[in-house]
Amino acid sequence: MDTSLLILLTTQVLLPLFFLLWLWLPRPADRLGWAMRVLYGACYIAFIAVIGRWDFLSSALEVMLPLVFIACAALSYARLRARPWNRARSILRTHGFTAAMAIFFLALTARALSGYGYRETSVDLAFPLGAGTYYVGQGGSASLINNHHGNESQRYALDIVALDAFGARAKGLMPTALADYAIFGREVKSPCTGLAISIHDGIADNRISQTNIEEPAGNHVILACGTARILLAHMEKGSISVAGGEIVSLGQTLGRVGNSGNSSEPHLHIHAYVGGTRDYDDGVGVPMTFDGRFLVRGSTVTVPQPTP
Repeated sequence: MDTSLLILLTTQVLLPLFFLLWLWLPRPADRLGWAMRVLYGACYIAFIAVIGRWDFLSSALEVMLPLVFIACAALSYARLRARPWNRARSILRTHGFTAAMAIFFLALTARALSGYGYRETSVDLAFPLGAGTYYVGQGGSASLINNHHGNESQRYALDIVALDAFGARAKGLMPTALADYAIFGREVKSPCTGLAISIHDGIADNRISQTNIEEPAGNHVILACGTARILLAHMEKGSISVAGGEIVSLGQTLGRVGNSGNSSEPHLHIHAYVGGTRDYDDGVGVPMTFDGRFLVRGSTVTVPQPTP
């Protein structure tokens, strides 16, 4: 099994199941022991709800898991509400480790939530995909929720996938066919009216889990929209439908989502920067909003079908 999948299943399935079962077995000796288990479990559930990639399983689990934990905590308390508050001779010795781990995950959650905002002036764009439901896999202003944040030009970059009817990005955890990914082949729309200052096409789409680090952006378009430059990357080979130097209109089709460049599975990468020109890795990244909304990991966007 792929290491990343093993980590995902451990952190988003096995550990949440452990915290749910721990509410029941073994039965706590007192109500304080129950409270410490609830505190530890709640802090971990909050952490993984914020930083987890729920599109691998189902985006609905991001909301369902905390609700299930709250329900199980309430039901488990009914079994021991008649027990004394505390039987431990030393609270620190008995519950110190549990309290420390709860604080640790609470601090990580707070750090991740700090990435839900920004201070710089943002560039407001239209969402660059057509009708459907989409999920942000990487996004925000903190490294815990955005792997791009350490790169100055890409620090507010987004990686976007599409969701199927079950809230998953693909048919299975890691299917090998590109067409099994909901976003593959979707039309990429221009998020602004501007000038196509650079295009690149002709790079083959990667097989799943393979990447092309020699051409990181793969097939891509760079738009000049006012003072900002917008990179839309990892498009399908042969799909780009605009030419360099062409003025593009808001909503105009630029190409289709593929898996070219430094991309291990189909997704759309988009980031905005200032201070650079055709070099998408040179410049300073700026926040993007979409119809005024700042997107972070776990954000979902539903684009309705156009009215006839």
